[in-house]
Amino acid sequence: MKSLTTPLTQLMRGLTLAALVCAAPSAIAAPCTAPPELETQLQSQPNAGGYLRLAHWFDENHQTNCAIEAFQSALNINPASVAALDGMAKVLIAAGDYEAVVRRLPAAPHDQNLILDLALAYRRAEMFDDAARVLTQGLKLYPASDSLTDALVTLSIHVNHSEAATALAEKLARQKPHDLEAQRIYLRALVNAQRNDQATALGHRLLVLAPHDADFLFLNGMLERTAGSFSLARKHLEESVALSPNFYNSRYNLGVVLAHLQDPAGAEEQLKKALKLGATEPEVHFELSKVLNSLGEAEEAREELKVYKKGLQEESDRAVAVLKSTQAEEASKAGDEQKAAGLYREACAAQPGNVGLAYRLALALNATGDIAGERATLEQAVQTDPEFSLAQYQLGALEFRNGEVDVAEQQFRLAVKSTPSFVQAWVALAACLAVEYRVEEAQEAVAQALRLEPNNASALSLSKKLPAAHQHQ
Repeated sequence: MKSLTTPLTQLMRGLTLAALVCAAPSAIAAPCTAPPELETQLQSQPNAGGYLRLAHWFDENHQTNCAIEAFQSALNINPASVAALDGMAKVLIAAGDYEAVVRRLPAAPHDQNLILDLALAYRRAEMFDDAARVLTQGLKLYPASDSLTDALVTLSIHVNHSEAATALAEKLARQKPHDLEAQRIYLRALVNAQRNDQATALGHRLLVLAPHDADFLFLNGMLERTAGSFSLARKHLEESVALSPNFYNSRYNLGVVLAHLQDPAGAEEQLKKALKLGATEPEVHFELSKVLNSLGEAEEAREELKVYKKGLQEESDRAVAVLKSTQAEEASKAGDEQKAAGLYREACAAQPGNVGLAYRLALALNATGDIAGERATLEQAVQTDPEFSLAQYQLGALEFRNGEVDVAEQQFRLAVKSTPSFVQAWVALAACLAVEYRVEEAQEAVAQALRLEPNNASALSLSKKLPAAHQHQ
């Protein structure tokens, strides 16, 4: 193992350790091969539009790293390209690299698509306060935006702020009384808040205006089911299913209605289709259990009831975890890391399999100086999800700080293998290779980082220092 007190380390002293290894593939990425016609066009006339087309081709063919490089090439030609930033953000979000989206997008975007991208990255990372902040700022720029309002309403509902969601949706609906999308957002919020009288009146009006809208048919059918108007609910829900057969919620509600109308076989079919299409709500299993019992399928009914009870507990645990993690975020922003760590512990106890919560607990423990606790938490996260690149990266940072460079290298390799677009992990890997006197490999790793993000300060600084490192080999 190489010591951190080598001449090369002194050469790299201008780079702080924090810049190299802090806070998310075991080999250098394979070269990107473009379709011949696109490659020919770009060779003869390189332009931002051509690179955007190439990026979308790579994305459609599941070559995430290549897509990001192509989007970056479009940005190199046109740094202000919103289309390139938006495309790159969507690819990174799909790949689960939310940290990269947060780092690459402006902190306060002025384009609606970029605002939505940034908010979605925060939400997927379960940083709900930040997601709400971005959307709230966006609505100051675009106060009549359907998409931004819908995103903030949906987020508010997710964190159990249904009254705030309804008030926001109502404000938009009053601003735009003739906008069907604005009214749709308000109707959904009313249904979620169980303001059924208001929702029913609005739902009827909207269905008159758009009688073949699958969403309006579904929402009216659900309200009619709740009110006990099963025959009318069946009519609307069957129409909704015919128009949108892959929307599981319509099938779930139709299944419940058919059970009430003494059609257990039809109910079973719809409820099982709802589950096949992705329904996760415990209530679906409960309703299916009742139907199976009525059909004499007692054993299968018992199994569905077990799933229902387990799902209820998971929902309760999830609600506790969301509450505690939100409180932890607030404590961290207020500078009370000890309180934040305690709250994250409670969140992790509620959802022990949530590696994102474990990672944030680890960072909070780091801030309090509990490095042993941080390491144990990260190791548990990686054990739960062996491809969790943020935890692999942070473990590498710990090993690097302790002088265990070869161990750190392996952690960084795991991080870039799990998330090939993870720029700082490539930089950190390059730093490890440099300290181990493997300068050519280090240059390849830092080159990969610069292909992904040409203006990354850490990568640029390290790339300038590496040529001189040959003198110390």
